[in-house]
Amino acid sequence: MNCLSHKLFSLLILTSFVVAQNDDIIELTKHIGFTLDAEENKYYEVFKEISNFESAQFFQIEKDIIESRISYLEFTRVKISRKRFDLQTFVDLQLRLNMMPPITDEIRESYRKNLTYLRTKDILNNIPVGQFVEVNHVNGKKIKGTLLNFSKDRLYIQTPVNVKLIKITSMERITFREKIIDRPELQKYIYFGSAFIGTLAMEVWNQQTNPIWGYRWHYRLIGAIFGLLAGAEVYDTSMILLSKKTKFGLSSEELEKLNR
Repeated sequence: MNCLSHKLFSLLILTSFVVAQNDDIIELTKHIGFTLDAEENKYYEVFKEISNFESAQFFQIEKDIIESRISYLEFTRVKISRKRFDLQTFVDLQLRLNMMPPITDEIRESYRKNLTYLRTKDILNNIPVGQFVEVNHVNGKKIKGTLLNFSKDRLYIQTPVNVKLIKITSMERITFREKIIDRPELQKYIYFGSAFIGTLAMEVWNQQTNPIWGYRWHYRLIGAIFGLLAGAEVYDTSMILLSKKTKFGLSSEELEKLNR
């Protein structure tokens, strides 16, 4: 855009604002429209300083004053912030945005995957009950346990000691495994190893107690049986530990940490 066309465009926008009525909503640009959403804000970098940005609209409240009303999330709670622009600053913003290529669907999708704070409830609703989860609390503590339920914006987690109730407004990050892998080819090795360890444990018992010969084999058999029974639990636990962890940041600060 050359200098002359730049001036003409600025003059056209300034003239349109002069005749506009107070508190009229203003179109930011033709390709953005009247509402700047989270993906557009990230792409165009309009409000880089606003954490957990959701959307913004622009209103002419005086002849030469434009006010942006910014919606952002604070741990799922919607808050409103306001920022004022003088007319020339707002026109300069519009000129900058018009010179940039419009955001594409591919770019939107790539941003949307990382803006998890906008879909916190959907993420929590989709975690299977019985899943082992780890929650980073805003007070700095980590809570680990089995997810019992998610209801009324609260997580119920069974820890080894008791049931913890955690409000989603107190969560910074949640870690869980979306899919538990299954490696049936490893089962025989895990079962054999468990039976061997059970037999070995009972052999240590035999050495300490020195029973008669018949009881030695009796204890060895008991150890092998308990080892096989424990093998199923060992296999399940092994598959959980080998499964890939999924981490979701529930604030923009946590998202930045995860994306580093």
